[in-house]
Amino acid sequence: MSDELKVEQRGRVLVVTIDRQDRMNAMSEQVHAGLIEAWTFAKEDDSVRSIVITGAGTRAFCTGMDLQAFAERGGPSPAKADVHEELDTTPLHCDVWLPTVVAVNGVCTGSGLHFVADADIVVASATATFLDTHVSVGQVAAIEPITLLARIGLGNALRLAVLGKHGRITAEEALRISLVDEVVEPERLLDRAIELAELAATGSPAAIEASKRAIRGALERPMAEALQHGWQLLLAHRGHPDSNEGPAAFVEKREAKWQ
Repeated sequence: MSDELKVEQRGRVLVVTIDRQDRMNAMSEQVHAGLIEAWTFAKEDDSVRSIVITGAGTRAFCTGMDLQAFAERGGPSPAKADVHEELDTTPLHCDVWLPTVVAVNGVCTGSGLHFVADADIVVASATATFLDTHVSVGQVAAIEPITLLARIGLGNALRLAVLGKHGRITAEEALRISLVDEVVEPERLLDRAIELAELAATGSPAAIEASKRAIRGALERPMAEALQHGWQLLLAHRGHPDSNEGPAAFVEKREAKWQ
């Protein structure tokens, strides 16, 4: 793993921290590659049961494209043909269905918003702020607003997109529009995120994955089809050992032993 990305396992929780504080935790090729490596590890190692994603320091969570590197190159990096290759910085787009908590510690903009869009739970520091600066630096605000639609709705997505750098919102406003789920004091941020990740790690991994697939899948289907898809996932899970282990552990008043 590079110096620009810190990965630490705390019990069942994998804590992943973007650490480019001199560049406001902007993305780089090294960070991108490190994230894919981290999600591959999380997918393959059964000791990892949940994920926390955050940024180093207090100024920024992730500010997306490194504009200084862009200017030094004289243009953007070569474009990827498939948008999913661009989005594979998040666990969800690397086919990792573990509970994922995002802890926003400062400014969140650009591709930093992808982590928010793909999170199960978003906790923000009271000093965090959110904006989409694409149009203010001559770029198209497309992917981030689209992925955020399900969280914040059309009006809020459009407002962030068209106002650019003038559309900055506070953590409290982000909470009001459901961009985040909880706001805490800065010194409590990481502890609270890990606490939530630990709670999520107590559930059946198989049941959590099926649940997430059902809910995320509903964003891509008409209601009747989404319900049928969810029902099929539910029925399929009935054959999994966890389906019997959960009720047995409840009756016997013991901790479940998930497969």
